[in-house]
Amino acid sequence: MTEAEFEIFMDSLRVPGSVHISPKRVIAALGIRAKDLNAISNPQERMAAKNQHGSAGLQIALRNLVRILSAARGNHENAEQMLYWFMNYPLAQFYYRTPFEMYADARIEELLSLLSVSAQRHPVDEVPHRRNR
Repeated sequence: MTEAEFEIFMDSLRVPGSVHISPKRVIAALGIRAKDLNAISNPQERMAAKNQHGSAGLQIALRNLVRILSAARGNHENAEQMLYWFMNYPLAQFYYRTPFEMYADARIEELLSLLSVSAQRHPVDEVPHRRNR
């Protein structure tokens, strides 16, 4: 996925006319429930945010999600493949947990470290599991 394609993807997650990431658009992109996203961003509170931007905690969680996707983009041809990887790909290094499960457990830095090592071993044009579909 090129930088320009990732920029378009990022713009699709944005609240129009705002600097915030849209929780509703992220929920739609990932195919998850709003209460699941709220539980990730705010595990102690059961009540969902009332405004369209969400709470400060939700925006931090969404920025962390974007950090992971940005680090992973070079391994994928398009946003659909990247999101499929994020939601479903079992990672042997983490006992076959998916990137989404790592994100949900707030293990962002560990996941980013894995992606960084992977990127150093395989530059974007040489990623071995990259597939054209």
